[in-house]
Amino acid sequence: MITGAANASVGRRRKIIAVGVGPGDPDLITVKALKVIERADLVLVPVTSAGSSSVADAVIRAHLEVETVPVVFPMTRDEKTRRDSLRQQLEALRPRWESSESVALPVIGDSALYATAAYLYGVWKRLEPSIQLELVPGVSAHSLAGARAGRFLALGEEIFSVVPGTARPDAILQVLKSCDSAAIYKPTALQDNLRAMVQSAGPWSEVLRVDRGGLPGETILRGDAALSAPDTYLSTLLLRR
Repeated sequence: MITGAANASVGRRRKIIAVGVGPGDPDLITVKALKVIERADLVLVPVTSAGSSSVADAVIRAHLEVETVPVVFPMTRDEKTRRDSLRQQLEALRPRWESSESVALPVIGDSALYATAAYLYGVWKRLEPSIQLELVPGVSAHSLAGARAGRFLALGEEIFSVVPGTARPDAILQVLKSCDSAAIYKPTALQDNLRAMVQSAGPWSEVLRVDRGGLPGETILRGDAALSAPDTYLSTLLLRR
């Protein structure tokens, strides 16, 4: 027989809330993001490996004292490896999330743009088809980069493109040739091909790169220096004709 309390639990629909906490500067997290995280029953934070630090977690801890549980997101393009790893971790955490109505996952930048939350939600949806998704927006890396560099990203009818450096090189080149300004996320993925690709899609009146924007060790490079291979994935390259 199902008791009244158990029946109420069955009737509830769990919610995973992807919360954009901005690009890393604790001053750029929104009031709504802080409220959602503080009220969540469970807060998971993405890390790249067991025991590693989390930029999203550091942003939260600058404002709140909440318990966070790390979830490792393997840095791999192999979807099966990533899915299997996330599924195993969710199964291990099942006692925690089964007793939680709201689960927050803070992610750097904006929750709807290249966010790791999408991978976790996809795996979780298979384990619990009724789970709901909510997105809380945050400041994107290209917005911070433009602000740090003191420049506008696009004006009027100019076409502004956001491009992942992990995309196919030919696709990136095609997009760059057809836009007026662009932001390339993770240009480190292009390594030594970065310079040749950007130059072949030119000419550009302005080229600048912001590494570790809003974080200790922030660096802004302009012109030819911006096209050297970055040594951090927390890097954004801005281009404008």
